[in-house]
Parts: sequence; structure tokens; C-alpha cells
Amino acid sequence: MSVVRPALSVAASFGLCLSLAGCGAHPPATAPERQASPAPMIASAPAPAPVPEASSSVLAASAPSKPASETTPPSKAATDLTPLTAEQRATLLAGAEDTLAVTPIHYVKSNEVRHDVWFPYIRGVGGAYLGVGSDQNYTVAAMARSELMFLSDIDRSVVDLHRVYEALIEASETPEALLARFDRAQEGESAALLESGFLGLPEPERRRLVRLYRNARETVLVHLRHVIKRKRGEAPTSWLSDPAMYEHIRGLYLTDRVRQMGGDLTGANSLQTAAAAARALGVPFRVIYLSNAEEYFDYSKQFIANFKAFETDEKSVLLRTIYSKDWVHADQLWAYQVQPLTDFKRRLGERKNRSRNAMLKYAEHDGTLDRETGVKGLSLISLAVAEG
Repeated sequence: MSVVRPALSVAASFGLCLSLAGCGAHPPATAPERQASPAPMIASAPAPAPVPEASSSVLAASAPSKPASETTPPSKAATDLTPLTAEQRATLLAGAEDTLAVTPIHYVKSNEVRHDVWFPYIRGVGGAYLGVGSDQNYTVAAMARSELMFLSDIDRSVVDLHRVYEALIEASETPEALLARFDRAQEGESAALLESGFLGLPEPERRRLVRLYRNARETVLVHLRHVIKRKRGEAPTSWLSDPAMYEHIRGLYLTDRVRQMGGDLTGANSLQTAAAAARALGVPFRVIYLSNAEEYFDYSKQFIANFKAFETDEKSVLLRTIYSKDWVHADQLWAYQVQPLTDFKRRLGERKNRSRNAMLKYAEHDGTLDRETGVKGLSLISLAVAEG
């Protein structure tokens, strides 16, 4: 189990917090909320304020990256992923991260529910995955059959929650077993499992992670009870309602192919680090999921440089959600959009595209924005409607 991590640095930064405030589908904090709070709150994401064919892995099959005495016990996910070597794992974890903001309210679940409208555009594309927010990433990365997963957020508690998920997912062979670990009846057992899994960490950090589990447990439990039932018709549409999707996420963790990291989309470190790691491992980025984060900043020079650093190909896509009365929503809140990453990177090079709204406006003007895809709430940029 690869849950032992170096301690993450923390810094209160208004600009840093704002730049990723929308990640995971929630609005930026109001001015009073940005003040330090003695009792951080676990919260679900509120409605936002309105604003104007599987690929084969390119990583070589390899021996486990940990001594046998440190590997996860025999229970394994049904996956064709192979463990990274120690050298590959070191490459995945190398490089600086953006500092994390102090946030008094922590959004440990998403209010996006129709990620399935993206499935025809990401199914089996493989490659590397980068996403913001909480467990919705697992649904998207599982459908993509991602080979590497970078989970990034500005809120330390969201990053830490993924570390808690890692320990509990590795110890849970089925979605039902994982769900049970958030039930009150198993709180003590789960906390003990985390204490053991985080044994190599400094005591304050270990206490923080276990405390996060206890504080978030009930909120996460209620959320996951919905996620495990999520279907469209008879087809499962989430990482918990589809056992094969769960197995893929568990396989990513068991084979040490996941990095949780503090991240600022406009920062100088984390995205550059993720891009460099995937490049060194020979894996192109095939899926980048931004949720609605683009609503809260313009495309700065650093943001543009960050996306230019990603190695992409013709299968690579950018996924975003949009909240606006001008867009048809697939669920109660969100419109869902797919854009080829090559197209996104090209448009970032044009001075007129200095924000998400500007980019969407000019895409509509040049006739490449398709709002009439035949799927309610799904739009495409420079992309043909997919079948299935």
C-alpha cells in the first residue's frame, strides 16, 4: 500500500485559493470564508453562483516497486496493470508541487452526476489522466482505462481525502466493502487501518489524515450511497456502480500508478511536474478534467505554458462543466463539454482566447461549437458526435 507520503506544505494565499476555487464544482469562497477558521467544515458542493478501444500500456511490465513485506496482501484487483518499478515510481513522485491553500470549508464530494455523457469520448483511451476535485475523478479515469492518474486540488483536505481513499480502496475488494468502511459501525476499524497504513508518517500528519476520515465519514458515506446506485437505464455509470470500473481504480492504486498532489492550474509547479513525469514515463495525457475551474480565472501566461507542457495526441481530450442559464444542463446544474486537447492548446495560442468564455464565444463564431449533439446537456468543440 503506497500511502506514505512526504508532508505537504501549506500556505494561505488568496490568489492561489481563487485560482482553483471552482474545482470539484463549487464556487469561490466569499471574503469572510477566506479567513482562518478554528473549526474547518466538511461540506458538500453548493450550487455555483451564475457567471457571465483500450490502448496498450507504454509502461513496461515490471516487478513490484516495493519489497514483498511491504506490498499489499494477496487480494488484487482484476487488472492488466503492472506495478511500476522503483525507478518509475520515483519518476512519478519527483518534482515540486504548488503550495496548498488554507480553506475553512472542504468540498469532499461533487454535485456533478452525469459524467456518463462523456463516456463515448473517453472510453478506453488509456494514457495519463489529470483531474481536480474528489471521487468523480475515479469514474472518469476508470472509463478511460487510464494508466497513470494525477489527482490535484488546491484544498489540502481534498488531496488528503484521496490519500484516505487510497488506503481504504486497497483494503476493499468490492465497492460494497469500501462503502462499508465509511459506515459508523466500521469507523473504529477503518481508523485503525489508516493508523497502520500511515504509520511511517510524522505523527501530526497521521493524526490529521485520520481526523479527516472521522470528520468527513458521514458526508462521504451519504454521497457514496448515491454513487453506488448511479445508473442510466440498466447501465451502471459510476466507479462504484460498475465493478469493472472499481477494479480499475483499485488496480491503479495497487500498482502505484497514482499521485495525489496539491495543485493550482495557474501555478508554476504541479502541472509542469505532472507533464514532466508522464513524459519521462512515455505516457501521453489522454484526459484532463477541469470541472468548472476555468470560471474563476483568465488564461494567464503560466496557465498556457502549463498546458503546452502536456504531451498529447489525437485521442486526448479536455473535459469541463459549465453552469449558466444560457446552456442546457444534463443534470440540475451542469452542462458537460468535450474538447480535443490539441484544439484547446491551439486556441490558447491565439490572443483573443484569454478566458473560457472568450474561447467558447469564438468557437461558436467559427462554427466549431456543437450544442446540438443529440445528448441533453452535452456540447462539443471541434469534435464529431460519437456513437454509443
